[in-house]
Amino acid sequence: MIEDKYISLYVKPFLQQVVFNMEQLNYRFARLSEFDTTKKENHNEYLMVFDSFIVLFRAMFLEKGTRQYSIQNFYRESGQEEVANEIDNYLDSKMFSWKDVSIRDVLKFIADKFVCHVDPIERDDLALADFYMSNLANPYANPNLRTIMEHIFRIINNSKIGN
Repeated sequence: MIEDKYISLYVKPFLQQVVFNMEQLNYRFARLSEFDTTKKENHNEYLMVFDSFIVLFRAMFLEKGTRQYSIQNFYRESGQEEVANEIDNYLDSKMFSWKDVSIRDVLKFIADKFVCHVDPIERDDLALADFYMSNLANPYANPNLRTIMEHIFRIINNSKIGN
């Protein structure tokens, strides 16, 4: 009985926050998809929306702490550890077949070095960020931002809560 009370107190506000964050993430992703990045006049606005997207994506999927309102923590608190693990396993999969770097590594590198923390950078960091971002935006690269989002949403939609 105490467990039920805890779950109802904890999961309901958590669920409301998760739903709100997912709506925001979807909106930001949809806005990103509307830009023609081949036109120079769109670059600044694209980067502004990308920054907004990557901050929320980082908070929702890349955080590892148990006190975070990440999607994985939500599923763990809801008794669906397997869904959380499936998301984590996907994010920990290789971004490139020829380089030992995960999808999580790439997204955290961009978020931490250039958006959330603005860590000290070197020229190599700039080149690497440009390379990563061009791959994420490239519709012919796999994975890219669209395929990453689709894969994660497929996992969520197949869960008990996603249905």
